[in-house]
Amino acid sequence: MPKEINDILAKRQEEYGNAKDNFEVIGKIWGALLGIPAIPPHQVALLMDSLKTVRVFNNPQHLDSWLDKLGYTQHGIEITK
Repeated sequence: MPKEINDILAKRQEEYGNAKDNFEVIGKIWGALLGIPAIPPHQVALLMDSLKTVRVFNNPQHLDSWLDKLGYTQHGIEITK
């Protein structure tokens, strides 16, 4: 993973805490809102990536969305290890 992505992920962890823990909470909230079981953290990473994919389709020059996609992929990899 590029250093830029690792730097972004480290900063996000300082600001928001552990990604896996956050994705577990997000999965519980999304599941409750949808009336289904909790969404697993690795699927939350994929869903967040899909959000960024839509944004890139609409504005492919917006670098932040591309970097966020890489970040969510990295989180998904780490979560499934």
